[in-house]
Order: sequence, then C-alpha cells, then structure tokens
Amino acid sequence: MRDFLQNLMVFILIPVVLLSVVFVFVPATPRAQQSLLFAKLDKDRLLEDTPPQRLILVGGSNLSFGIDSALIQKETGLNPINTAIQATISLIYTLENLLPYIQPGDIVLISAEYSQFFGRNVYGGDELLRTVMDVDRSSIGTLDLNHWINLLPFIPRYSLSKVNPKEYVLEDKEDIGIYERNAFNEYGDVYIHWAYDHSDFSHYGPIDGRLNLHLFSFLQDYEGILFDKGASLYITFPGIQEATFQNMGPQITLVEKALQDHGFQVLGSPERYVMDEFLMYNTAYHLNRMGVVYRTNLLIEDLKNQVKYDTP
Repeated sequence: MRDFLQNLMVFILIPVVLLSVVFVFVPATPRAQQSLLFAKLDKDRLLEDTPPQRLILVGGSNLSFGIDSALIQKETGLNPINTAIQATISLIYTLENLLPYIQPGDIVLISAEYSQFFGRNVYGGDELLRTVMDVDRSSIGTLDLNHWINLLPFIPRYSLSKVNPKEYVLEDKEDIGIYERNAFNEYGDVYIHWAYDHSDFSHYGPIDGRLNLHLFSFLQDYEGILFDKGASLYITFPGIQEATFQNMGPQITLVEKALQDHGFQVLGSPERYVMDEFLMYNTAYHLNRMGVVYRTNLLIEDLKNQVKYDTP
C-alpha cells in the first residue's frame, strides 16, 4: 500500500511541477502576443507621454468599444487616454496600475460594466492572469489575495495553453481582428469595428451576486489618493443595450444609489446611457460607429456641464 501511495504521489506531482515550471518560466506565445491584452503596453506609454490636461478613461470594453476620444479632444480641449481593454482584467487592478502615472490636473473617469459592482467580478479572471503573467509581470505586486482567489482556477488552463502547438502558429491574414493589439488607435480606442455593421447577439440577464461594498470603500480611498496628487475622480455609466438594461434594472438601481450614498461625483444617469438596438455592435456593451458617436456626445455634454477643467 505504501508503495502504491508513493507512486500515486509521484504520478500527481510530476505534472503539477511541470505545469508550475511552464506557468512561471515560459513566456507569452506568439498567438497570445497578438491579443488585445498587449495593448496595455501601448496605453501605459500614453499615460507616460500624453500632456495635460488629461482625461483618463477607466473601465472595460464598454469604453474600449464605445468611445471616440478624438471627438472628446476636439470638443473639450482635454487630452483623452482610453486605458480600457476588458472588464475581466479587473477594475481594481487597472486603477492600481494607473496610480504611478497620475499627474496634477488629471481627471480620472470610471465607466465600469455593472457586473463589476457585484460578487467577486471586480477581482478579475483569465484575462487578468494573462495580463500579469504575459504582458506586464512588473504589475503582479498590485494583486491582493482576492485577486489570486479568483485567478487560481485559471492557472492550469493558462499553463496548458503554453504547450499547445496552435499557440505558436500565426495565421497569414491581411485584416486586423477586433480583439487584437493593433485594433486600438492612438488614443486607446478600438476603432476597427467602426467599419462593421450591427451583429446579432444575445442580451445579458440579471447580475448574480450581492453588491460588493468593498469596491465602494476602495473607490473612496482611491479618490483620496487622487486628491493628494492633485487629480480628481468622476464616475459615469456605460452605454448598454436597452434589453439588457431592463434585465439588470434592480441591480443598476442599487449601483446608482450606492454611488450617490458614497458621495462620488457622478456624470449623467444609467437611463441616459441606454442604447437602442441599432446602436449596438456585437455585445450588450459594445457600440457600433453610430453608437460610439452618440454615446461620446452624451459624455461630452456631461463633461462640459459637470466637470471643472482648464480650456485651451
């Protein structure tokens, strides 16, 4: 029996050790390096190089697929930096990553998907794991225990992907995919899909989980840090498909009330940013070109009416 148990342990430990070595030491595959996650490197350079006065947009793909920063710059005189990539990278991680780049006068504007405010969604998923392991290992120290609890289930699949031969063969194609690094423009907006028509997709149902009160406490502390740096924090609402908005109605009301109760500076209202179906692209948070322009113009109005900033 002892020999059997010893052999069983060896049988289990060998693949665990091998996967651990792959997890730590094997770099991002060629296919992974093409993904939109690597746009973080470009967005960090924008945070380094963009002059004041800066409007730093923070959120998930509702921003990356839903804003025309050039239009904001033209109409407000602000210099936008769209740091958004994908919601599952974690709003908390993104905000922590932003702090070293903050300059006096910066306006940080959060537009988070509503799911970020519930359950454990704000602590990230597979895309966060790939971001800190493949894209920017220097940022791994910003993760706390809550992040790692979320990320642990994704580690085996992530490690196995690095030994998948398909990850090392790149397609020979002319078009840029909408979920690739090169799909972002010089402001950090995804723009490739602006040339595409509306695609049919399913709406989202109600959000699972309870309101995450830790996130609101984190945002309050974060606002204080920004204030000490001479910057300011505002929160607005994502452009969202009308049918999905109706399904999430009770949860969205909870988010709005919690933001008000915590005293945040809020631009607009959830209802203001509800989008008709013909303004959507391929998910309940992704806008087509008409939707991008419409949502951006709403935001410009809110910025002009509610935010104090220096005009050129």
